[in-house]
Amino acid sequence: MMDLLSVRPDELRGVRMFSVAADRAELDRLQAILAEAEPGLAEGYLADILGAPAIDATRVEVFDLEDLSNFGLVNYLVKANGLPAEAVEPDRARLEALSGVVLLLYPGAFRDQVLTLQPAEVLTPVGAWDEDIPDLEFTPLRSEAAKGQLADAPPAEPAKAPRWVAWLVAVMVLLGLVAVYAAVAGGT
Repeated sequence: MMDLLSVRPDELRGVRMFSVAADRAELDRLQAILAEAEPGLAEGYLADILGAPAIDATRVEVFDLEDLSNFGLVNYLVKANGLPAEAVEPDRARLEALSGVVLLLYPGAFRDQVLTLQPAEVLTPVGAWDEDIPDLEFTPLRSEAAKGQLADAPPAEPAKAPRWVAWLVAVMVLLGLVAVYAAVAGGT
């Protein structure tokens, strides 16, 4: 389970959410920072309000919940972010009651750092959800063609050019030589 404030480098999928006490000017400021962000850790205002030394702002999203209109925050988390509905369902009522600006923080925002976020007063922690990645199970193929090993197979021979290509090149060279001879003989 993803912890809301403790960041680990092994987090692969999920999202942390904070409510942002922001007016329109503050929202515009945050969105301008994100619009100019480039991959990589950087210091600055965004890192400061999260209480982190640096952040990859390309792994952050800030928006007014009104922008989701009828789609809804829970649908956004499940359908647009790939979170399992079962993970978000216990918090549905609280999420549907939210209004205003939210900040979504995705794994990889702090690269391979281990740290504890210390959000500023403008951020109120809302929740953290992740996706349990199931163990993969590979069922053996039943076809006879799938049996055996390929380890000792000899490398494939490079494809040979068709014979007509060699004849075409020879004729072109011969015509070139005739043209050179004609030019030299005609010029003297």
